Amino acid sequence: MRFKDKSTLLVCAMVLLLAPALVHAEHDSFGKMGIIPPKTSEPAPAFVAKNLRGEMVKLSDFKGKVVLLNFWATWCGACREEMASMQNLYSSLGSDGVEVVAISIDRWNEDRIQEYVKKSNLTFPVLLDQDQKVRKQYHVMGLPTSYLIDGEGKIRGYASGARTWDSLDSQKLFLSLKNDSLLKADRLSMRAD
Repeated sequence: MRFKDKSTLLVCAMVLLLAPALVHAEHDSFGKMGIIPPKTSEPAPAFVAKNLRGEMVKLSDFKGKVVLLNFWATWCGACREEMASMQNLYSSLGSDGVEVVAISIDRWNEDRIQEYVKKSNLTFPVLLDQDQKVRKQYHVMGLPTSYLIDGEGKIRGYASGARTWDSLDSQKLFLSLKNDSLLKADRLSMRAD
């Protein structure tokens, strides 16, 4: 196998050397955060839901980003408890390709959701699932429930119950998922003569 230049060879060597360390770091962060990785990473179920401005939003709108997909309700105390840390995560890592998407399963009171979002200064996308179709697609039984979706749209982890999403371990986890997606993209774009 011939490489066009030494930098390509160096990149290939770095990928091969660092890949096991990244996998170990990811799983270590999963454990620290209480995130359960799936046995096999499957594509996240596609959905379309309305945001608080009345616009339709698709999961595919976030392709290429690592997504924290959170199911919550205004009447859920544990859900409200973790919202500030979700906002902090979004503020810290949003520019690094990490997206937070919260799906409210409140059935009727859209004004209550709007009021809560405004009062809590939430700037990440909040979507409405009043008919609970998206909740059912994701088999959500309790709240809060969160899914970690990588840049390729695959589910990489699941969490039931509140988490501290802005912790150092959480930030490391999201960045490792982002870096893993970048490594995969780099591997696909490398060419040998």
